[in-house]
Amino acid sequence: MLKKSAYISLLSFLFAGMVLSVQEGKAQNIDQQWAVKPSYSLLIYTGELNDQLFDANNMNHGGGLSFSRYLNPSVDLVIGADYFQLKMDNTYESNNYQSSGYLITPNVTFNYKFYNNYILPEEALFKPYMGIGFNYLIGNSQGSSYDLSGDNYEHFIDEISLSLSPGVKYNLSNRIALFAELSILFATTDEIDGASFDRQNDHFTGGRAGVYFNISGIKDQDKDGVPDIDDECPDTPRGVKVDEDGCPQDRDKDGIPDYLDDCPDVPGLPEYNGCPDTDGDGIIDKEDDCPELPGLPEYNGCPDTDGDGVIDPDDLCPGTQAGITVDQYGCPIDSDGDGLTDDVDQCPDEYGPMEYLGCPEPPDVGWPSMEKDTPPEVYFETDKYELDPEAEAEMDKIIDYMFENPMMNIRLYGFADPRGTDEYNDVLSARRVEAVKKYLMRKGVPENRIMVKALGEIQEVQSVEGDEDATIDQKFRKARKVQFETFFFMR
Repeated sequence: MLKKSAYISLLSFLFAGMVLSVQEGKAQNIDQQWAVKPSYSLLIYTGELNDQLFDANNMNHGGGLSFSRYLNPSVDLVIGADYFQLKMDNTYESNNYQSSGYLITPNVTFNYKFYNNYILPEEALFKPYMGIGFNYLIGNSQGSSYDLSGDNYEHFIDEISLSLSPGVKYNLSNRIALFAELSILFATTDEIDGASFDRQNDHFTGGRAGVYFNISGIKDQDKDGVPDIDDECPDTPRGVKVDEDGCPQDRDKDGIPDYLDDCPDVPGLPEYNGCPDTDGDGIIDKEDDCPELPGLPEYNGCPDTDGDGVIDPDDLCPGTQAGITVDQYGCPIDSDGDGLTDDVDQCPDEYGPMEYLGCPEPPDVGWPSMEKDTPPEVYFETDKYELDPEAEAEMDKIIDYMFENPMMNIRLYGFADPRGTDEYNDVLSARRVEAVKKYLMRKGVPENRIMVKALGEIQEVQSVEGDEDATIDQKFRKARKVQFETFFFMR
Protein backbone atom coordinates (compact mmCIF):
# COMPACT_ATOMS: atom_id res chain seq x y z
CA MET A 1 0.00 0.00 0.00
CA LEU A 2 1.27 3.49 -0.80
CA LYS A 3 1.87 5.76 2.11
CA LYS A 4 -0.60 8.55 2.77
CA SER A 5 2.11 11.15 2.20
CA ALA A 6 2.60 9.74 -1.29
CA TYR A 7 -1.14 10.05 -1.94
CA ILE A 8 -1.16 13.64 -0.77
CA SER A 9 1.90 14.54 -2.85
CA LEU A 10 0.42 12.96 -5.96
CA LEU A 11 -2.94 14.64 -5.51
CA SER A 12 -1.22 17.99 -4.92
CA PHE A 13 0.70 17.52 -8.14
CA LEU A 14 -2.51 16.72 -10.01
CA PHE A 15 -4.32 19.72 -8.55
CA ALA A 16 -1.47 22.05 -9.53
CA GLY A 17 -1.51 20.62 -13.05
CA MET A 18 -5.27 21.10 -13.18
CA VAL A 19 -5.00 24.76 -12.14
CA LEU A 20 -2.27 25.47 -14.66
CA SER A 21 -4.24 23.74 -17.38
CA VAL A 22 -7.36 25.72 -16.59
CA GLN A 23 -5.38 28.96 -16.72
CA GLU A 24 -4.03 27.96 -20.10
CA GLY A 25 -7.57 27.18 -21.26
CA LYS A 26 -8.71 30.67 -20.37
CA ALA A 27 -6.42 32.04 -23.03
CA GLN A 28 -8.16 30.06 -25.75
CA ASN A 29 -10.76 31.78 -27.92
CA ILE A 30 -13.42 29.08 -27.75
CA ASP A 31 -17.09 28.97 -26.93
CA GLN A 32 -18.68 26.56 -24.45
CA GLN A 33 -15.65 25.82 -22.29
CA TRP A 34 -17.50 24.00 -19.50
CA ALA A 35 -19.78 20.97 -19.62
CA VAL A 36 -21.39 18.80 -16.94
CA LYS A 37 -21.53 15.02 -17.59
CA PRO A 38 -24.02 12.88 -15.60
CA SER A 39 -23.56 9.22 -16.41
CA TYR A 40 -24.46 5.64 -15.62
CA SER A 41 -21.30 3.79 -14.56
CA LEU A 42 -20.36 0.16 -14.41
CA LEU A 43 -17.38 -1.45 -12.67
CA ILE A 44 -16.42 -5.02 -13.62
CA TYR A 45 -14.12 -6.78 -11.12
CA THR A 46 -11.42 -9.28 -12.08
CA GLY A 47 -9.53 -10.84 -9.16
CA GLU A 48 -9.18 -13.83 -6.84
CA LEU A 49 -12.89 -14.04 -6.07
CA ASN A 50 -14.46 -13.74 -9.47
CA ASP A 51 -14.34 -12.56 -13.04
CA GLN A 52 -17.52 -10.50 -13.44
CA LEU A 53 -17.19 -9.90 -17.16
CA PHE A 54 -19.86 -12.49 -18.04
CA ASP A 55 -21.60 -12.69 -14.68
CA ALA A 56 -24.84 -10.70 -14.94
CA ASN A 57 -25.72 -11.38 -11.28
CA ASN A 58 -22.59 -9.76 -9.93
CA MET A 59 -22.25 -6.28 -11.33
CA ASN A 60 -21.02 -3.18 -9.57
CA HIS A 61 -23.54 -0.65 -10.79
CA GLY A 62 -23.17 3.03 -10.12
CA GLY A 63 -23.51 6.57 -11.30
CA GLY A 64 -21.20 9.47 -11.86
CA LEU A 65 -21.01 13.18 -12.27
CA SER A 66 -18.09 15.04 -13.80
CA PHE A 67 -17.19 18.42 -15.22
CA SER A 68 -15.32 18.85 -18.50
CA ARG A 69 -13.13 21.89 -19.19
CA TYR A 70 -11.88 22.77 -22.67
CA LEU A 71 -8.12 23.38 -22.69
CA ASN A 72 -7.24 23.45 -26.36
CA PRO A 73 -8.44 21.84 -29.62
CA SER A 74 -6.81 18.52 -28.66
CA VAL A 75 -7.23 18.24 -24.89
CA ASP A 76 -10.08 18.50 -22.35
CA LEU A 77 -9.68 18.25 -18.59
CA VAL A 78 -12.34 16.15 -16.81
CA ILE A 79 -12.84 16.24 -13.03
CA GLY A 80 -15.51 14.08 -11.42
CA ALA A 81 -16.47 11.16 -9.23
CA ASP A 82 -18.30 7.84 -9.53
CA TYR A 83 -20.21 5.87 -6.89
CA PHE A 84 -20.51 2.05 -7.05
CA GLN A 85 -22.30 -0.63 -5.02
CA LEU A 86 -19.79 -3.47 -4.64
CA LYS A 87 -20.79 -7.12 -4.87
CA MET A 88 -18.27 -9.91 -5.37
CA ASP A 89 -18.44 -13.64 -4.55
CA ASN A 90 -16.85 -16.94 -5.51
CA THR A 91 -16.10 -20.45 -4.21
CA TYR A 92 -12.50 -21.25 -3.60
CA GLU A 93 -11.40 -24.71 -2.27
CA SER A 94 -14.97 -25.48 -1.15
CA ASN A 95 -15.20 -22.22 0.72
CA ASN A 96 -17.74 -19.58 -0.24
CA TYR A 97 -16.27 -16.12 -0.33
CA GLN A 98 -18.47 -13.04 -0.49
CA SER A 99 -17.72 -9.36 -0.35
CA SER A 100 -19.95 -6.30 -0.59
CA GLY A 101 -19.75 -2.60 0.07
CA TYR A 102 -19.48 0.69 -1.73
CA LEU A 103 -16.83 2.59 -3.59
CA ILE A 104 -16.41 6.31 -4.41
CA THR A 105 -13.85 7.17 -7.08
CA PRO A 106 -12.92 10.85 -7.44
CA ASN A 107 -10.95 11.16 -10.68
CA VAL A 108 -8.93 13.52 -12.79
CA THR A 109 -8.66 12.69 -16.49
CA PHE A 110 -7.12 14.31 -19.53
CA ASN A 111 -9.00 13.46 -22.73
CA TYR A 112 -7.08 13.58 -25.97
CA LYS A 113 -9.58 14.45 -28.74
CA PHE A 114 -9.00 12.89 -32.13
CA TYR A 115 -11.49 15.38 -33.68
CA ASN A 116 -8.97 18.23 -33.43
CA ASN A 117 -8.80 19.08 -37.14
CA TYR A 118 -5.46 17.29 -37.34
CA ILE A 119 -6.65 13.68 -37.27
CA LEU A 120 -10.39 14.13 -37.78
CA PRO A 121 -12.39 17.28 -38.51
CA GLU A 122 -14.02 19.01 -35.57
CA GLU A 123 -17.38 18.57 -37.31
CA ALA A 124 -17.04 14.75 -37.46
CA LEU A 125 -20.31 12.95 -36.73
CA PHE A 126 -18.73 10.62 -34.18
CA LYS A 127 -15.98 12.19 -32.08
CA PRO A 128 -13.53 9.66 -30.58
CA TYR A 129 -11.16 10.45 -27.73
CA MET A 130 -8.74 8.73 -25.32
CA GLY A 131 -8.64 9.57 -21.61
CA ILE A 132 -5.68 9.06 -19.27
CA GLY A 133 -6.14 9.77 -15.58
CA PHE A 134 -5.93 9.00 -11.86
CA ASN A 135 -8.61 7.69 -9.54
CA TYR A 136 -8.65 7.91 -5.77
CA LEU A 137 -10.64 4.91 -4.48
CA ILE A 138 -12.47 5.46 -1.19
CA GLY A 139 -14.98 3.00 0.26
CA ASN A 140 -15.76 0.07 2.48
CA SER A 141 -15.97 -3.66 1.81
CA GLN A 142 -16.92 -6.48 4.16
CA GLY A 143 -17.96 -10.11 4.04
CA SER A 144 -16.96 -13.71 4.55
CA SER A 145 -13.78 -13.46 2.59
CA TYR A 146 -10.45 -13.98 4.22
CA ASP A 147 -7.93 -11.32 4.90
CA LEU A 148 -4.29 -12.03 5.51
CA SER A 149 -5.12 -13.47 8.96
CA GLY A 150 -7.82 -15.78 7.57
CA ASP A 151 -10.66 -14.07 9.42
CA ASN A 152 -13.87 -12.50 8.18
CA TYR A 153 -13.15 -8.93 7.49
CA GLU A 154 -14.48 -5.40 7.26
CA HIS A 155 -12.13 -3.17 5.38
CA PHE A 156 -11.79 0.56 4.66
CA ILE A 157 -10.67 1.09 1.07
CA ASP A 158 -8.07 3.78 0.47
CA GLU A 159 -5.98 3.47 -2.66
CA ILE A 160 -5.01 5.10 -5.97
CA SER A 161 -5.43 3.67 -9.47
CA LEU A 162 -4.46 4.68 -12.95
CA SER A 163 -7.05 4.65 -15.76
CA LEU A 164 -7.48 4.56 -19.49
CA SER A 165 -10.81 5.70 -20.94
CA PRO A 166 -11.32 5.37 -24.70
CA GLY A 167 -14.65 6.87 -25.70
CA VAL A 168 -16.77 8.47 -28.36
CA LYS A 169 -19.03 11.51 -28.36
CA TYR A 170 -22.03 12.32 -30.56
CA ASN A 171 -23.45 15.85 -30.68
CA LEU A 172 -27.21 16.29 -30.63
CA SER A 173 -26.99 20.09 -30.66
CA ASN A 174 -24.64 22.91 -29.71
CA ARG A 175 -25.39 22.27 -26.03
CA ILE A 176 -26.14 18.54 -25.74
CA ALA A 177 -24.14 15.46 -26.71
CA LEU A 178 -24.20 11.76 -25.87
CA PHE A 179 -21.07 9.88 -24.87
CA ALA A 180 -19.98 6.35 -24.11
CA GLU A 181 -16.58 5.22 -22.90
CA LEU A 182 -14.75 2.18 -21.68
CA SER A 183 -12.87 2.43 -18.34
CA ILE A 184 -9.82 0.39 -17.47
CA LEU A 185 -8.55 0.85 -13.87
CA PHE A 186 -5.14 -0.33 -12.77
CA ALA A 187 -5.37 -0.61 -8.98
CA THR A 188 -2.16 -0.24 -6.98
CA THR A 189 -3.25 -2.52 -4.07
CA ASP A 190 -5.29 -5.65 -3.29
CA GLU A 191 -7.67 -4.00 -0.85
CA ILE A 192 -11.12 -4.09 -2.41
CA ASP A 193 -12.08 -7.77 -2.53
CA GLY A 194 -10.52 -8.66 0.83
CA ALA A 195 -8.99 -11.81 -0.66
CA SER A 196 -5.26 -12.23 -0.76
CA PHE A 197 -4.71 -15.73 -2.04
CA ASP A 198 -2.25 -14.74 -4.68
CA ARG A 199 -1.52 -11.20 -3.45
CA GLN A 200 -2.12 -9.74 -6.90
CA ASN A 201 -3.54 -6.26 -7.24
CA ASP A 202 -7.23 -5.95 -8.09
CA HIS A 203 -8.20 -5.29 -11.73
CA PHE A 204 -11.29 -3.47 -12.90
CA THR A 205 -12.84 -2.63 -16.23
CA GLY A 206 -16.13 -0.95 -16.91
CA GLY A 207 -17.60 1.98 -18.66
CA ARG A 208 -19.79 5.04 -18.62
CA ALA A 209 -22.64 6.22 -20.76
CA GLY A 210 -24.19 9.60 -20.33
CA VAL A 211 -24.88 13.08 -21.59
CA TYR A 212 -22.81 16.22 -22.06
CA PHE A 213 -24.59 19.43 -21.09
CA ASN A 214 -22.67 22.57 -22.03
CA ILE A 215 -23.18 24.93 -19.14
CA SER A 216 -21.00 27.85 -20.20
CA GLY A 217 -22.63 30.55 -22.25
CA ILE A 218 -22.35 30.16 -25.98
CA LYS A 219 -20.04 32.96 -27.07
CA ASP A 220 -21.65 35.18 -29.66
CA GLN A 221 -19.43 38.21 -30.05
CA ASP A 222 -21.67 40.06 -32.52
CA LYS A 223 -24.95 38.97 -30.88
CA ASP A 224 -26.42 37.72 -34.15
CA GLY A 225 -27.70 34.42 -32.74
CA VAL A 226 -24.94 32.31 -34.34
CA PRO A 227 -22.25 31.06 -31.89
CA ASP A 228 -18.75 32.28 -32.69
CA ILE A 229 -17.60 28.70 -33.14
CA ASP A 230 -19.99 28.42 -36.11
CA ASP A 231 -19.92 32.09 -37.16
CA GLU A 232 -18.01 32.78 -40.37
CA CYS A 233 -18.52 36.53 -39.86
CA PRO A 234 -18.11 37.08 -36.09
CA ASP A 235 -17.82 40.89 -36.38
CA THR A 236 -21.19 41.58 -38.03
CA PRO A 237 -22.59 44.96 -36.85
CA ARG A 238 -25.35 44.72 -34.25
CA GLY A 239 -28.88 44.45 -35.59
CA VAL A 240 -27.88 43.23 -39.05
CA LYS A 241 -29.83 40.18 -40.27
CA VAL A 242 -27.56 37.19 -40.92
CA ASP A 243 -27.77 33.82 -42.65
CA GLU A 244 -27.17 30.40 -41.11
CA ASP A 245 -23.39 30.97 -41.26
CA GLY A 246 -23.62 34.21 -39.29
CA CYS A 247 -22.81 36.42 -42.29
CA PRO A 248 -24.94 39.41 -43.31
CA GLN A 249 -27.77 38.45 -45.64
CA ASP A 250 -27.24 39.05 -49.34
CA ARG A 251 -30.58 38.31 -50.99
CA ASP A 252 -29.50 39.17 -54.53
CA LYS A 253 -26.16 37.32 -54.23
CA ASP A 254 -24.15 40.22 -55.67
CA GLY A 255 -21.48 40.09 -52.97
CA ILE A 256 -22.78 43.22 -51.22
CA PRO A 257 -24.62 42.52 -47.93
CA ASP A 258 -28.17 43.76 -47.71
CA TYR A 259 -27.42 46.32 -45.00
CA LEU A 260 -24.94 48.03 -47.36
CA ASP A 261 -26.96 47.38 -50.53
CA ASP A 262 -29.21 50.20 -51.79
CA CYS A 263 -30.86 47.64 -54.10
CA PRO A 264 -30.90 44.44 -52.00
CA ASP A 265 -33.23 42.50 -54.31
CA VAL A 266 -31.44 43.22 -57.61
CA PRO A 267 -27.79 42.23 -58.35
CA GLY A 268 -25.69 45.36 -58.73
CA LEU A 269 -22.23 46.88 -58.62
CA PRO A 270 -20.08 47.97 -55.65
CA GLU A 271 -19.51 51.44 -57.11
CA TYR A 272 -23.27 52.02 -57.03
CA ASN A 273 -23.81 50.54 -53.55
CA GLY A 274 -25.22 47.33 -54.98
CA CYS A 275 -27.54 48.90 -57.57
CA PRO A 276 -27.41 47.92 -61.26
CA ASP A 277 -26.67 50.20 -64.21
CA THR A 278 -27.85 48.06 -67.11
CA ASP A 279 -27.01 50.53 -69.89
CA GLY A 280 -23.69 51.63 -68.36
CA ASP A 281 -24.46 55.35 -68.53
CA GLY A 282 -23.51 56.03 -64.91
CA ILE A 283 -27.12 56.39 -63.77
CA ILE A 284 -28.46 53.53 -61.67
CA ASP A 285 -31.52 51.77 -63.04
CA LYS A 286 -33.93 52.86 -60.30
CA GLU A 287 -33.15 56.53 -61.13
CA ASP A 288 -32.91 55.96 -64.91
CA ASP A 289 -36.05 56.65 -66.98
CA CYS A 290 -34.43 54.68 -69.83
CA PRO A 291 -32.50 51.92 -68.01
CA GLU A 292 -31.70 50.00 -71.21
CA LEU A 293 -30.61 53.02 -73.32
CA PRO A 294 -27.41 54.96 -72.49
CA GLY A 295 -28.45 58.52 -71.82
CA LEU A 296 -27.71 61.83 -70.15
CA PRO A 297 -28.15 63.00 -66.55
CA GLU A 298 -30.18 66.06 -67.61
CA TYR A 299 -32.75 63.71 -69.16
CA ASN A 300 -32.75 61.23 -66.24
CA GLY A 301 -30.69 58.72 -68.18
CA CYS A 302 -32.55 58.95 -71.50
CA PRO A 303 -30.78 59.71 -74.81
CA ASP A 304 -31.42 62.63 -77.17
CA THR A 305 -29.58 61.53 -80.29
CA ASP A 306 -30.36 64.57 -82.41
CA GLY A 307 -29.92 67.06 -79.56
CA ASP A 308 -33.27 68.77 -80.09
CA GLY A 309 -34.30 68.57 -76.43
CA VAL A 310 -36.82 65.75 -76.93
CA ILE A 311 -35.66 62.34 -75.63
CA ASP A 312 -35.51 59.51 -78.17
CA PRO A 313 -38.44 57.46 -76.74
CA ASP A 314 -40.72 60.51 -77.26
CA ASP A 315 -39.10 61.79 -80.48
CA LEU A 316 -41.14 61.08 -83.62
CA CYS A 317 -38.39 62.67 -85.76
CA PRO A 318 -35.17 61.42 -84.14
CA GLY A 319 -32.90 62.54 -86.99
CA THR A 320 -33.67 66.27 -86.90
CA GLN A 321 -30.67 68.43 -87.85
CA ALA A 322 -29.02 70.55 -85.20
CA GLY A 323 -30.39 74.05 -84.80
CA ILE A 324 -33.89 73.32 -86.12
CA THR A 325 -36.73 74.31 -83.83
CA VAL A 326 -38.98 71.34 -83.01
CA ASP A 327 -42.33 70.74 -81.38
CA GLN A 328 -43.07 68.58 -78.32
CA TYR A 329 -42.76 65.45 -80.46
CA GLY A 330 -39.27 66.32 -81.73
CA CYS A 331 -40.39 67.21 -85.27
CA PRO A 332 -39.61 70.50 -87.13
CA ILE A 333 -42.34 73.12 -86.67
CA ASP A 334 -44.62 74.23 -89.57
CA SER A 335 -45.90 77.53 -88.25
CA ASP A 336 -48.15 78.42 -91.22
CA GLY A 337 -49.44 74.87 -91.81
CA ASP A 338 -48.60 74.83 -95.52
CA GLY A 339 -46.87 71.45 -95.37
CA LEU A 340 -43.32 72.80 -95.29
CA THR A 341 -41.53 72.90 -91.97
CA ASP A 342 -40.06 76.23 -90.91
CA ASP A 343 -36.47 75.11 -91.58
CA VAL A 344 -37.35 74.73 -95.30
CA ASP A 345 -40.21 77.25 -95.64
CA GLN A 346 -38.96 80.57 -97.06
CA CYS A 347 -42.07 82.24 -95.71
CA PRO A 348 -42.71 80.41 -92.43
CA ASP A 349 -45.44 82.83 -91.33
CA GLU A 350 -47.27 82.93 -94.71
CA TYR A 351 -49.17 80.09 -96.30
CA GLY A 352 -47.65 79.25 -99.68
CA PRO A 353 -47.49 76.38 -102.16
CA MET A 354 -44.78 73.75 -102.13
CA GLU A 355 -43.32 74.82 -105.48
CA TYR A 356 -42.41 78.22 -104.05
CA LEU A 357 -41.01 76.79 -100.82
CA GLY A 358 -43.98 77.98 -98.83
CA CYS A 359 -44.16 81.53 -100.21
CA PRO A 360 -47.04 83.07 -102.19
CA GLU A 361 -46.65 82.59 -105.96
CA PRO A 362 -44.55 85.40 -107.51
CA PRO A 363 -45.80 87.40 -110.58
CA ASP A 364 -45.56 85.68 -113.96
CA VAL A 365 -42.60 87.33 -115.69
CA GLY A 366 -41.70 84.67 -118.22
CA TRP A 367 -38.66 82.49 -118.29
CA PRO A 368 -35.90 83.49 -120.72
CA SER A 369 -33.41 80.86 -121.83
CA MET A 370 -30.20 80.29 -119.91
CA GLU A 371 -27.01 81.51 -121.58
CA LYS A 372 -25.12 78.76 -123.34
CA ASP A 373 -21.97 79.09 -121.20
CA THR A 374 -23.98 78.62 -118.01
CA PRO A 375 -24.68 75.03 -116.81
CA PRO A 376 -28.41 74.22 -116.64
CA GLU A 377 -28.38 72.00 -113.51
CA VAL A 378 -26.41 70.35 -110.67
CA TYR A 379 -26.80 66.77 -109.39
CA PHE A 380 -27.02 65.09 -105.97
CA GLU A 381 -26.26 61.66 -104.52
CA THR A 382 -29.14 59.36 -103.55
CA ASP A 383 -31.13 60.73 -100.59
CA LYS A 384 -28.67 63.64 -100.18
CA TYR A 385 -29.11 67.36 -100.46
CA GLU A 386 -25.55 68.56 -99.83
CA LEU A 387 -23.54 70.00 -102.72
CA ASP A 388 -20.45 68.01 -103.60
CA PRO A 389 -17.27 69.69 -104.99
CA GLU A 390 -18.34 69.01 -108.59
CA ALA A 391 -21.69 70.69 -108.05
CA GLU A 392 -20.08 73.67 -106.30
CA ALA A 393 -17.75 74.14 -109.29
CA GLU A 394 -20.77 74.30 -111.60
CA MET A 395 -22.51 76.74 -109.25
CA ASP A 396 -19.47 79.02 -109.29
CA LYS A 397 -20.10 79.51 -113.05
CA ILE A 398 -23.66 80.64 -112.31
CA ILE A 399 -22.39 83.02 -109.62
CA ASP A 400 -19.89 84.60 -112.03
CA TYR A 401 -22.73 85.08 -114.52
CA MET A 402 -24.94 86.71 -111.87
CA PHE A 403 -22.23 89.21 -110.95
CA GLU A 404 -21.52 90.01 -114.62
CA ASN A 405 -25.25 90.59 -115.26
CA PRO A 406 -26.64 92.47 -112.22
CA MET A 407 -30.06 92.88 -113.90
CA MET A 408 -30.52 89.15 -114.20
CA ASN A 409 -32.21 87.02 -111.59
CA ILE A 410 -32.29 83.24 -111.26
CA ARG A 411 -34.99 80.69 -110.67
CA LEU A 412 -34.27 77.27 -109.11
CA TYR A 413 -36.22 74.01 -109.61
CA GLY A 414 -35.71 71.14 -107.16
CA PHE A 415 -36.27 67.48 -108.13
CA ALA A 416 -35.99 63.94 -106.69
CA ASP A 417 -35.92 60.56 -108.44
CA PRO A 418 -39.09 58.41 -108.34
CA ARG A 419 -37.92 56.19 -105.50
CA GLY A 420 -39.52 57.00 -102.15
CA THR A 421 -42.94 58.35 -101.19
CA ASP A 422 -44.40 61.50 -102.68
CA GLU A 423 -44.31 63.25 -99.31
CA TYR A 424 -40.69 62.36 -98.70
CA ASN A 425 -39.60 63.41 -102.19
CA ASP A 426 -41.42 66.74 -101.84
CA VAL A 427 -39.37 67.57 -98.76
CA LEU A 428 -36.15 66.21 -100.29
CA SER A 429 -36.53 68.35 -103.45
CA ALA A 430 -37.22 71.39 -101.25
CA ARG A 431 -34.07 70.75 -99.22
CA ARG A 432 -31.99 70.45 -102.39
CA VAL A 433 -33.24 73.71 -103.83
CA GLU A 434 -32.72 75.36 -100.43
CA ALA A 435 -29.12 74.10 -100.30
CA VAL A 436 -28.42 75.67 -103.72
CA LYS A 437 -30.04 78.95 -102.70
CA LYS A 438 -27.94 79.14 -99.51
CA TYR A 439 -24.78 78.47 -101.49
CA LEU A 440 -25.60 81.36 -103.86
CA MET A 441 -26.29 83.68 -100.97
CA ARG A 442 -23.10 82.61 -99.21
CA LYS A 443 -21.20 83.61 -102.34
CA GLY A 444 -22.82 87.05 -102.37
CA VAL A 445 -25.94 86.70 -104.53
CA PRO A 446 -28.77 88.71 -102.88
CA GLU A 447 -31.76 86.71 -101.78
CA ASN A 448 -34.14 88.97 -103.74
CA ARG A 449 -32.50 87.82 -106.99
CA ILE A 450 -33.28 84.16 -106.29
CA MET A 451 -36.65 82.44 -106.78
CA VAL A 452 -37.29 78.79 -106.11
CA LYS A 453 -39.66 75.92 -106.93
CA ALA A 454 -39.67 72.47 -105.31
CA LEU A 455 -41.28 70.10 -107.79
CA GLY A 456 -40.87 66.74 -105.99
CA GLU A 457 -40.11 63.59 -107.91
CA ILE A 458 -39.72 63.14 -111.65
CA GLN A 459 -42.16 60.40 -112.62
CA GLU A 460 -40.30 59.01 -115.59
CA VAL A 461 -36.60 58.95 -116.26
CA GLN A 462 -35.77 58.77 -119.95
CA SER A 463 -32.96 56.56 -121.11
CA VAL A 464 -30.04 58.29 -122.69
CA GLU A 465 -27.94 56.79 -125.43
CA GLY A 466 -24.88 55.16 -123.88
CA ASP A 467 -26.61 54.43 -120.55
CA GLU A 468 -27.64 50.89 -121.46
CA ASP A 469 -25.12 49.33 -119.06
CA ALA A 470 -25.65 51.86 -116.26
CA THR A 471 -27.08 50.82 -112.89
CA ILE A 472 -30.50 51.98 -111.73
CA ASP A 473 -28.86 54.45 -109.35
CA GLN A 474 -26.73 55.86 -112.17
CA LYS A 475 -29.76 56.20 -114.47
CA PHE A 476 -31.71 58.02 -111.73
CA ARG A 477 -28.88 60.48 -111.13
CA LYS A 478 -30.25 62.88 -113.75
CA ALA A 479 -33.49 63.06 -111.74
CA ARG A 480 -31.71 64.02 -108.52
CA LYS A 481 -31.00 67.63 -109.37
CA VAL A 482 -31.66 71.33 -109.04
CA GLN A 483 -32.28 72.95 -112.41
CA PHE A 484 -31.95 76.72 -112.85
CA GLU A 485 -32.74 79.44 -115.35
CA THR A 486 -31.80 83.09 -115.45
CA PHE A 487 -34.22 85.83 -116.41
CA PHE A 488 -34.49 89.60 -116.59
CA PHE A 489 -36.78 90.89 -113.88
CA MET A 490 -37.32 94.24 -112.16
CA ARG A 491 -39.83 95.15 -109.49
